[in-house]
Amino acid sequence: MSPIKTQIKHYVETVQQFSDVRVLVIGDVMLDAYLSCKAIGIADDAPVPLLEILDQSNTLGGAANVARNLAQLGVKTSLVGVIGKDSNGTLTKKLLKDSKVNFFPVESERPTTFKTRVMAGDHYYLRFDEENRSCINSTDARFLTNLIKNQVNKVDLIVASDYDKGIFSPTVVSQIEQMAQSNHLKILADLKPKNIFHWKTLDLITPNITEGILIQELFNSGKHANIEGLTIVKNLRTLLKCNVVLKMDRDGMLIAPLTEPVQHLDAFCHSPKDTSGAGDTVLSTLAAAIGQGSNLEQAAWLANLAASISVSKPGTYAVSCSELVKAVLQSEKLLLAD
Repeated sequence: MSPIKTQIKHYVETVQQFSDVRVLVIGDVMLDAYLSCKAIGIADDAPVPLLEILDQSNTLGGAANVARNLAQLGVKTSLVGVIGKDSNGTLTKKLLKDSKVNFFPVESERPTTFKTRVMAGDHYYLRFDEENRSCINSTDARFLTNLIKNQVNKVDLIVASDYDKGIFSPTVVSQIEQMAQSNHLKILADLKPKNIFHWKTLDLITPNITEGILIQELFNSGKHANIEGLTIVKNLRTLLKCNVVLKMDRDGMLIAPLTEPVQHLDAFCHSPKDTSGAGDTVLSTLAAAIGQGSNLEQAAWLANLAASISVSKPGTYAVSCSELVKAVLQSEKLLLAD
């Protein structure tokens, strides 16, 4: 068997073994609504576009979308997060159940984070956000950490999905890290830059290039940071003492293992239809592959391939295990290009 065919066989077997992996996702649970509209002119009471609503669809967002992506890949997925005691929280629970995610919610007095996007054809008009971005109260925080404590001894790794909606206070982060260390679990994280200093023992972070620049500036007291990808990923690896996957949209991604040279992966899809949720796809596939035992380079290659499937579809899209296997089997030219 040729080296390329051996590599393809290995990747197929890796994806097929995702069903053996158990992942706990912790993070900001969101519900997204999309209003599909038709532009019919200008309103007669103000100089604004007049839109006719044709359809509304709802999908999981934030940490809930990360969990959905993992479950779609076949991973045994648990999710801990906060929702409100409202109709959006009820719908979120239903969508997670339908996605085969084991959801352990903190049902709070604060509202479920809810984002409504108004679309007309390919035109994105505006977005409404209904949310509370303050830190969760102490009662909710205790409930949250107790739920995490009940799950950490049942999983292979932890994924932290931070959308800055109040979950990851310094106290909660410290307890998550202590529980991870006690259970010998890696933590893979997609973090908002402002919360980066809460974390001390991350194994992997997956910022985009804008977030990478902001993290550097925070470490340098707001001073202008380097904007060149290779320098960013090296700086982040040194500053945070962890592995880094830097997402660069059409320029692919840079992979910086903690003790190995940086590698560049070209984007597989050069004409994306929609990049919504692609970062969640990357994080989920990395977690699935690392949980299965892949090294960072192998996991990143699969994540890059999964992202190429996701962005080739309209809307927020979760890639299935069978789709990823099919893509791997068709990837001989991509591997030859590597």
